Amino acid sequence: MDDKEFDRVPNIIFNGVSALEKRGRPGTLIPLTNDTRAVLCGADSNDTIIVATRFGRGRCLVFAHCDYPGLFLNANENNKRFVENCRQWLANGHDVEFLSIDNVQSMDEINTNNKILVWNAHREKSDVFMNDLCDFLQNGGSLICASVAWGWLQINSKKTLADFPFARFCDYIGVKLTDNYSKCSNPIEFRADLVHFKNIHHVVKDLAYHPDDPQKLAIIGSVVKELGDTLPGIPAKTLHGIVMSAGNDVIPVNICPIRNENCRQKAAGICGIMCGLPGIKAPGIQHFPGDFDRPPHILTGVQYTVESNTVEWHCTGYYVAAGIPIEIDVIDLKGSDKWSARIGCHSDNLGRCDQFRRWPCISICKSLSSGAIRMSSAFGGLLFLQSPEGKSNSITVNLHHVVLTPTYDLTDANRLIIWDSKRSEAEGLWSDIAGRYIVFNLPSKSVLHLTASQLDCALEFWDSVVLAHHDLRGTEPNRRERIVCDEQPSAGYMQTMNDYVLDSGYPIVTHMDVSNHTQDGFLLNIETRKKKGEWGIFHEIGHNMQRAWWTFAGTTEITVNIFTLHAMDKICHIQPWIHDWLKDQISGTKEYINNGSQFDRWKDNYGVGLFIYAQLIREYGWESYKGVFRKYEQIQPNLSSDQEKMDYWITTFSKQVGQNLVPLFKFWGFPISQSTIDELVQYPIPEIVDDFIMMAPERYTVS
Repeated sequence: MDDKEFDRVPNIIFNGVSALEKRGRPGTLIPLTNDTRAVLCGADSNDTIIVATRFGRGRCLVFAHCDYPGLFLNANENNKRFVENCRQWLANGHDVEFLSIDNVQSMDEINTNNKILVWNAHREKSDVFMNDLCDFLQNGGSLICASVAWGWLQINSKKTLADFPFARFCDYIGVKLTDNYSKCSNPIEFRADLVHFKNIHHVVKDLAYHPDDPQKLAIIGSVVKELGDTLPGIPAKTLHGIVMSAGNDVIPVNICPIRNENCRQKAAGICGIMCGLPGIKAPGIQHFPGDFDRPPHILTGVQYTVESNTVEWHCTGYYVAAGIPIEIDVIDLKGSDKWSARIGCHSDNLGRCDQFRRWPCISICKSLSSGAIRMSSAFGGLLFLQSPEGKSNSITVNLHHVVLTPTYDLTDANRLIIWDSKRSEAEGLWSDIAGRYIVFNLPSKSVLHLTASQLDCALEFWDSVVLAHHDLRGTEPNRRERIVCDEQPSAGYMQTMNDYVLDSGYPIVTHMDVSNHTQDGFLLNIETRKKKGEWGIFHEIGHNMQRAWWTFAGTTEITVNIFTLHAMDKICHIQPWIHDWLKDQISGTKEYINNGSQFDRWKDNYGVGLFIYAQLIREYGWESYKGVFRKYEQIQPNLSSDQEKMDYWITTFSKQVGQNLVPLFKFWGFPISQSTIDELVQYPIPEIVDDFIMMAPERYTVS
């Protein structure tokens, strides 16, 4: 099969087929070599979902979700044409059958004549089996195989893709698995323009003639970043030239963001190239995250040891200068070997934002193993070691070519002496300021004027906020919360990195204004924080307190503020019911009640939604909330629907206070199951009277 014939494979497979049904959430694949072709892409060319390979005399189709093999074993009418097209191409027109090898232990067990083998690669095979499978392909066999790599990583949380046998198999046949999610509609439309690039080998050759092509830059940048190294077949000098010739229209600056889509695409591609290109300094980093005015003092042979019982970033106390490669020697490792090193605290990826105020991806992470590794960052940043899940893990490393940076740790008995010396000697551009339960990453210039006693005072305040949140929920902190000041959070004013997954926001990202020590909003301005609190950070830490048991659809931005109000009350002595934030929501809430209290609108307005939780605070106090949350933590109920979650919350709170709260929740429009109404009828109905209920007292009823 020559190149021209191979180029036609997407059109052959999608002949008469306009789209493919989406199965689950597919991952993404990278067709690397000239013996691979992208067949189907999602929203853009970086989201390759099907790859065709020619291997020896054999042919193979790789899918990015493990549900797709089922199409070939149990084809329905909707997929019949697609399946037949795949059969014809794989078998080169011969009459063959599909045969599952999921439960096969050895290739010797099966008759492969006139068969297309079908493999869900989550059914793992031995190295011997995969070697035989490669021989089968080499000699003219046909294979359909599939995996959703991000799903495999979720199931195998203590492993990396390097541990996945199918990933090694794919490497061998020229396909790279990634841990990314694809962005695609359902069904996934076949678009020839998205698969026009064929493979990375083809893009590399084309880039020499079209170095400014935004799509090709984006593809190359994505792959270089993914592989963490320069591409085979493209000299580092060529990549370096692409970066250095970048014009002002693709260099992000906070005062002049990149808004044009083509320019953003180019910037993302160039940024990806820089992530994998050693010894280069990103243009424009003097704007963010910053650059040295003069060469800093470089240290080598410094040792760092850390022990950990949970997943966390541990600041080494050193900074990596942009463009200066570092070395990390692992000299002792106990427990898990799944440690990694990270350069840069700004791990928020801006790839999907509609503007860039900084380079979209400026934090570099690399797995550690026994021996030495080299790392480099075009952007510079604090150097962290990331600990894996599990107790009693420890690591000792030697660091080379790093810069001392300002750090402060409330748990260090020698912190007063150390801080005095670091204020005068440490040159790193970003600092790591840690309490017992919280840590801040902000520019060094924001903190160098502070004394140790001022830092102690500020950190003790923030520790008390974290403890107040946990005290309300009935839990203990198992790691420090991390607050990172960033030029551009990827969403909103502040955010946890994973707002869409409860209890997983690490780090919490804020804008840079809170790092300005000349302003009242400065995070470590403790007198102002004690008087006014800090709604944004209280709120974001609250996201990490949320549980899916009592947070149902539409309430992620509502139940979080139970914790915000609690910290405002207990730490800053600002009572919940009279808090300015709630006062600002009164007019909209009255409008909601006047319009009939429609529950769908309640869920769409978190200002309105918070009032019922505030009423419960006012009527029953924080001790009742503590009792309710502790029951959840103890029982950990298995609740599969929003209705179950609402009913369970109403029942649990009613029993906690010994009163029937059904009328209160009905007043606000909650749908309540009849079984819940019947269960709580034995409790007295409380007399709750306020301006809201007086607007429609007839709705405050069980019936």
